[in-house]
Amino acid sequence: MSLNEICELGVIDLTSLGQSIAAHHATQQRRVCVYDYDDPSFVPQVVKEYKASIEQDDNDAGSSIHTICPSRCMVPSTSIEELAKIISTPRKIIIFGTHNDDKKFDDIWNELKLHLTRGDMVLRWGEEDRAMITNPGDQDNLQFYTESIVSNLSKFQAEPLGIHLLEMVKLEQDRATIIKESGTQDTFVVGGAKDAYDQLSLYVSPFALTGHVGSSAACAHYARMVQRAVEFGVAQCLAEGCDLLKKAALYENQDLGRTLTKWNEGGILTSYLVEISSKIYYKRDGITKKGHVIDHIVDSIDLNGSDTWFSLEATKLGVPAPTVTAALEARFLSTMKEERVDASSILGAPEGADTPSVLKDQISEDLQGAILSAWICVIAEGLSIFVAAAEVGQWEVNLVECLRLWNLPASFLNSEMLEIILLALSENQGNMQNEHTGGLKRATKKVEKGANDDTKKKKKRKTKESS
Repeated sequence: MSLNEICELGVIDLTSLGQSIAAHHATQQRRVCVYDYDDPSFVPQVVKEYKASIEQDDNDAGSSIHTICPSRCMVPSTSIEELAKIISTPRKIIIFGTHNDDKKFDDIWNELKLHLTRGDMVLRWGEEDRAMITNPGDQDNLQFYTESIVSNLSKFQAEPLGIHLLEMVKLEQDRATIIKESGTQDTFVVGGAKDAYDQLSLYVSPFALTGHVGSSAACAHYARMVQRAVEFGVAQCLAEGCDLLKKAALYENQDLGRTLTKWNEGGILTSYLVEISSKIYYKRDGITKKGHVIDHIVDSIDLNGSDTWFSLEATKLGVPAPTVTAALEARFLSTMKEERVDASSILGAPEGADTPSVLKDQISEDLQGAILSAWICVIAEGLSIFVAAAEVGQWEVNLVECLRLWNLPASFLNSEMLEIILLALSENQGNMQNEHTGGLKRATKKVEKGANDDTKKKKKRKTKESS
């Protein structure tokens, strides 16, 4: 084999995304070796179609625009062994098509590891397409970090040999926003060696937004599960606030919609969650033609293991998490639909009971601060548990990068509050690993100061209007 045939990237499993990434880098004059684990006979067809498309592009351009012959930029291989021989060292290999299929990844790894040497880098790509999910129970894209096959293989097989094994885990995002807003990509957290991540990110970045959150693949799963718990927590805080406005201040649905819209327009609760919540209170029900959609949503959910994970993890680690645990208790209560209906027919509000004589605007104003405080607690609890787990697992974690990814457009946690906390933690990143509590306190003070400043401005505005 001549040096001209050596490739700089290996792609295993030619899924639609695998083919796209291989073709992209081949057209960028990076030699890519490709192999399909499920059907090796499929490889020549993919390479042939790639060559035909490149030759057509050259003909359309009138002359070749490539300094390297395009037909030699995507190289087929007939086996994993051949692929490993063709790639230059340290090898860089991306494995596709194994999301929710640990056995397949294990089979590929057991064959691949025989041909790897110290310094090689292998990345397991996460979820590629919702259409690929065959088991409806797997649609929440969650795996307990203790069950991460990449983490376990890395710890017991790859690391002792000096091989870097990394994993990408897809964060939860609003698919409608990704489709609607051009330039918005799927977001992944990556766990594994930082140096290896830096080298592999060149090949990943054209197709996904990624961030390195920790030194183990388990960190990526942990960051994803903490994100989910934090989402539950902030959503519950907002739901209870809206319930209080409805029952104590006697707000109608339209009143709640207007209030949330006001909160989201430059207020201390400006966030994606408040924005979409404001819209649902305006939406009329098109099925029954009666009232609003919000009044026809069943207030009960089914629980699974991932719902209770956060509180169990907090207990195991000895980290207080009262706010998120309270949100979980509310989810438990929601499952008791029949009991709640029966109790409501017996236990009602006392006759003649009345709400305190407080102005609606004042209740709304005070409630913003209460919800903000609860949100801060939820974020602090989530980060504290991540740090505690890192100490036990001996991981190096990057909380700033984790928050940055949680706060990107299309994320359910995207908010002004998270941006302020992110900036505060970024300023103290050098001390975050040993002084995370101090960093969180400083972040909290900054958010509270922003809330107080906002309240003062509103009061001044009201004074001017009344005078």
